[in-house]
Amino acid sequence: MKHKEDIYEVIIVGSGFGGIGAAVYLQKHGIEDFLMLERDKGLGGTWYQNTYPGAAVDVKSLLYSLSFEPYDWSEAFAKQEEILAYTQHVISKYEIDKKALTQANVEGLYYEEITGTWTVEVSGNRKFKARNVINASGGLSQPFIPTIDGLDNFEGQIMHSSRWDHSYDYQNKRVAVVGSGASAVQLIPALSKKVKALHVFQRTPHWVTPRPDKTLSNFTRKMRKQFPRFTQFKRKLLYGQMEGRVIAFRYFNGLLKLGPGNLARRQLRKQIPDETLRNQLTPNYAIGCKRILLSSNYYPTFTKSHVTLHTKTSAIQSVEGKTIHTIDGKEIAVDLLVFATGFNVTENNLPYDIIGKNGLSIHKYWGINAHAYLGTTIPNFPNFYMIAGPNTGTGHTSAIHLIESQLIYATNLIVEKIKNKWKSIEIKEDVEKAYNKQIQEDLKHTVWQKGGCQSWYLNSEGLNTTLYPNFTFRF
Repeated sequence: MKHKEDIYEVIIVGSGFGGIGAAVYLQKHGIEDFLMLERDKGLGGTWYQNTYPGAAVDVKSLLYSLSFEPYDWSEAFAKQEEILAYTQHVISKYEIDKKALTQANVEGLYYEEITGTWTVEVSGNRKFKARNVINASGGLSQPFIPTIDGLDNFEGQIMHSSRWDHSYDYQNKRVAVVGSGASAVQLIPALSKKVKALHVFQRTPHWVTPRPDKTLSNFTRKMRKQFPRFTQFKRKLLYGQMEGRVIAFRYFNGLLKLGPGNLARRQLRKQIPDETLRNQLTPNYAIGCKRILLSSNYYPTFTKSHVTLHTKTSAIQSVEGKTIHTIDGKEIAVDLLVFATGFNVTENNLPYDIIGKNGLSIHKYWGINAHAYLGTTIPNFPNFYMIAGPNTGTGHTSAIHLIESQLIYATNLIVEKIKNKWKSIEIKEDVEKAYNKQIQEDLKHTVWQKGGCQSWYLNSEGLNTTLYPNFTFRF
């Protein structure tokens, strides 16, 4: 580790796929002078943090992995433990841990115009300097917990799905889950197997299609190892299949109703025979407007005698002691209250302030409408690269493809900067504005804007600052 006065070529914030990928891409370009900062106790990002029961990926493992590092996956859709093992494999292979600090929570970034360097303030009154910063703290890293009267004085256990406390034994306990999104559809079936009573508070139902998961045979795994080119071909084929979904999301929304829509409705009819319950679980917006969820065991969970679904007409009004009071007058005793309520994504998704040129705060510059060129570079913030930044999310394929595209862009710029001995690189404001104007224009034609829902893709002004609206090969 360097002395305080020394300057790193690059500081990487975060150790998920974005941070790990950044470290490897820098090494591949011959840049070894970097430091990774991770606020948690261990490296791995999202898949180190999210260890709730049932946690798994909803993109096939073959595609949900770094392009340069294939892996011997045991399942078509990997569970959390295996994805974390994969990240640890990459970290170990490229010796990234030797250049990483854990429990190093970044509290602020400050640009010094005279030197063209960044000062990174870290918990424990530590400061580091760098000529370039790659922010890979992730869009899904700031847990959102709704405001509920009396919650601060709840006498039972409280958890957010992304901060699961494994020291707490929930077996035979009375449990309430708030939320019905991507983590909830995995968490709820897993909890239902062990708890005494399970209450699910659903604000809005989601479209859920079957999860075509399977354990990969020894023959398949052996073939993938022995014939890497065939595996690469299969990955490209899968990528092409997933990419084709953009046609439905953007150009012909009716295809979503015919394809995944029919799958979701058929599964719902088959698994929920009770018409009243089925209506409560049926969305009133176009499929694709919110994230399409994958699960084959979510709906059957609600047919169990100890599981109760509460809709928005029976939402939580307040909490007192260990009792939930609903707006329709119910009193529900619970031991554990779980929030599967997602993250701050569109607004306040940066956990610290970033001060660029002329003392400009990024939060003030953005307001509630985050924006960046290619989701990566931002005017007034030179030598700063944001991975998984504004409008780099994807509703149809693996986010890692976009992350790697950003990393290629960022590392190429850093290499040019070093080669030419430039003090700084900054995106021109007119270029960035034109790019984002086109992004917002393209988004108007997508199901995310026209589908009749209020999703986490949209901010409080109805602007989608989350998703990329085109083919990712174009990105």
